[in-house]
Amino acid sequence: MAPFGRSSGAGSERPRPTQENAHEHVRVREDCAGGASAPHRDLIANREREESVEEFALPPIRRISCEEGFSTSEVVEASSKLFNAVPSWASGPIAGAFMEDLLDIGDGRIARMDADGVGVQILALAGPGVQSFDPATALSLAQTVNDRLSDAVKAHPDRLVGLATMAPQAAEASARELERAVTRLGLKGAMISGHTHGVYLDDAGVWPLFEAAEALDAPVYIHPREPSPQLAAAGIPGFTVSWGYGVEAGTNALRLISAGVFDRFPGLRVVLGHLGETLPYLLGRMDNRYRWEASTFALPRLQRLPSEYARDNFVITSSGMNYRAPMRAALDALGLERVLFAADYPFEDQAQAVADMDGVMDDLALAVDERRAIYQSNAERVFGL
Repeated sequence: MAPFGRSSGAGSERPRPTQENAHEHVRVREDCAGGASAPHRDLIANREREESVEEFALPPIRRISCEEGFSTSEVVEASSKLFNAVPSWASGPIAGAFMEDLLDIGDGRIARMDADGVGVQILALAGPGVQSFDPATALSLAQTVNDRLSDAVKAHPDRLVGLATMAPQAAEASARELERAVTRLGLKGAMISGHTHGVYLDDAGVWPLFEAAEALDAPVYIHPREPSPQLAAAGIPGFTVSWGYGVEAGTNALRLISAGVFDRFPGLRVVLGHLGETLPYLLGRMDNRYRWEASTFALPRLQRLPSEYARDNFVITSSGMNYRAPMRAALDALGLERVLFAADYPFEDQAQAVADMDGVMDDLALAVDERRAIYQSNAERVFGL
């Protein structure tokens, strides 16, 4: 599985180091020495034991899960009032099975992380965030949510990381709120839940947020929500989340490229969940047809090809997509350094997400350093941990 994996042949995989298989490895090497002298066999065994000790000396991989949901009582109360206490795609979570876990950003969540093998959760307000409200209400709620999140992170600084809630409908004020959240509250970036009342993020009125994010070197996570009125047909019953949400978020991200947002803010970093909302798998075709359309219809030219923005300004997480085929494709399309792990807790089973990703890494024969990059070091770099 080059270049990401190291395999000794078809159907084989590199075993994870344990004390048991390390000693077995020494015995196999001794057997292979055949008729070599006893001192020679001892030298081989000692060398392999030293290599095994060095391998054991590596720090354990710490799983950082990068798109994990939470909510607050203030958001639930305000959303329930706005939507007459009737849960819907537009309302976001205001009742039901997920609420207890969403509202727990303390010891109960930490206990669940321990049980499921997750070292750190990067928390963000569940979609659609505060983007269903009027600007003043949205901004006030965002400030309250960011304060609550900062308190939770301070209570568990080694286990929780926070992304600031933003109100794009109040972009100038939200830019100032992002500065407060990053410089005073210790949050590590921003979360925006797609469109706001049908307005996409390529609208120039939203750009003050991007200007602030670039200046702060704060990544902006774009999370899906129910499709906008313009894309309502993508909300196919039974496939609203698996298809409609991805189309919605991918459209938002592509509109950023098309509008020249990254030409204006070349240092802006955007995070997409669900292994890139289908965009990584279309890069070749997008470059090809962009050239044709721009030439045929005399469109204003971007400074770069779409794939170049995707590879330089975007990173992706595996939330809800911890499966072999799309992971392989994502690694091929964007490179190891741009793929991060996420579980999408509590909307996905966190323990199952970990097990699935472990299995994917085994199937792809990823080496220890590659596993560490996806689980840990890429997130540390992107979010400045």
